[in-house]
Amino acid sequence: MCCSCCSVRQQKIWVFTLGGLILVLGIFLASAWPAVSRQWIRSILPLAPNSFIYRRWVTTPMPLYSTIYLFNWTNPEDLNTQGVKPNFEQLGPYTFSEFKVKEDLQWDQPEVTYFGKRTWHFLPEKSNGSLEDVVVAPHFPSLTAAFYSRRLRRTLRKVMNFALNREGGATHMTHTAGQWLFDGYYDHLLDFVEQLHSPLFPVNSNTFGWFYERNNSKTAEGNFTVHTGRGDLSRMGDLLLWNGQNTTGYYPGECGKVNGSTGELWSPDRKWSQPTSIFLPDAARYLNLFPTENLTVDGIAVWRYESTNLTLDNGQLSPDTKCFCLKNRECPRNGVLDYGPPAFNGPFYMSHPHFYLTDEMYRENTTGLQPQKTKHGMFVIMEPTLGIPLSLRGQLMISTRVERDGAIDLFKDVAYDHYAPLFTMQIHAELDEGLTSLLKLALNVATIGMFTGIGLILLGLSVIILGIFLTKNHKWCNEQKTEGYH
Repeated sequence: MCCSCCSVRQQKIWVFTLGGLILVLGIFLASAWPAVSRQWIRSILPLAPNSFIYRRWVTTPMPLYSTIYLFNWTNPEDLNTQGVKPNFEQLGPYTFSEFKVKEDLQWDQPEVTYFGKRTWHFLPEKSNGSLEDVVVAPHFPSLTAAFYSRRLRRTLRKVMNFALNREGGATHMTHTAGQWLFDGYYDHLLDFVEQLHSPLFPVNSNTFGWFYERNNSKTAEGNFTVHTGRGDLSRMGDLLLWNGQNTTGYYPGECGKVNGSTGELWSPDRKWSQPTSIFLPDAARYLNLFPTENLTVDGIAVWRYESTNLTLDNGQLSPDTKCFCLKNRECPRNGVLDYGPPAFNGPFYMSHPHFYLTDEMYRENTTGLQPQKTKHGMFVIMEPTLGIPLSLRGQLMISTRVERDGAIDLFKDVAYDHYAPLFTMQIHAELDEGLTSLLKLALNVATIGMFTGIGLILLGLSVIILGIFLTKNHKWCNEQKTEGYH
């Protein structure tokens, strides 16, 4: 080692100081960096204006697609024919890109309240069919009216029967896929009910569509208040209030409480015994997905959460969910939820598509449904340390009950009481490559720092050992020359 302008003493100072600094830095990185980096990452996780997480939360952080399947009733003319069960043909998928942005944010740490504005665009290239497809379905306004009337006296039931016969009641109706979904359609019976202005029939429009007036609407789902994670990361993403209330108003006890996640923000450091709970505003209740297996996806260790027979339970398997059964309504069997309370108290039900994970009774009087685990389950693939989902698929089917009713002319000769599928809504999302790479870096930063520290320790020791060797053997630059002069 040679430095013609430095004395031997200066050379020693430089070498041993540099080696010592490298060694100290290496020891720090190898021992303390993992804890320091984890603490730093945890410090940037809480949600706050203009924070790292905020920019990826306030708008949709990953490509999101909504896929809708409609069920076409192929033989409505045989409703009263013994030996011919109602047959339903699944049409679609009708695929839409979905973009969501949070608006009107109000911060009150550790809480934030917002509206979620959703925008859908039809993607014909990803769809099987067009929005002009003709779809036949049971006339559920008439079914709802008949369902209501069963609680009335005989005289009032006759009045209801007369009204249905005179004001547009029917057994089925035909509209295009676009009308069923976002465009909406005029219905004569709905128009009649709207003009009654009766609190018993809270209808406020003569036009209906499953997602009518929801495109570009920020108020359709209400507003949400969630925990930002400040002060308690274990609560990050927890839904605290819905429309300013901590209860839904539809169910008693624990079942009526607002809880779970909106599915966009999750707490880190998850435990295997902890299910993933998602709150569905349209159903006014939460659903649980349960961890089922450990996987490695793109080099990232993840947990796969899936829907099970506990996800849509009504107390048959878990006593905690018994309160979802209301006293004045028939409680469905396991796997089917009573969707009536948030849907005008009509005969509507929610389940997995094709009645997957339900009692066979729900399919026995229809044909055309074929439940499959690989197609009809729900899942979330999540990295548990940071609580980042890599992939998710949520899907639910809405159906209505058609049953014989001797007091209603339209339904007095129904051959088979059955559950008629109406539509399935599926949401699918994948974390894009940029965010996946960022997640890998965040997960590996502690390991990278530790191995860098080990490398620096070896380098620092090498420099120090070199200095010791040069000192013992008098090999410093100009050292022999100086000794000979003296």
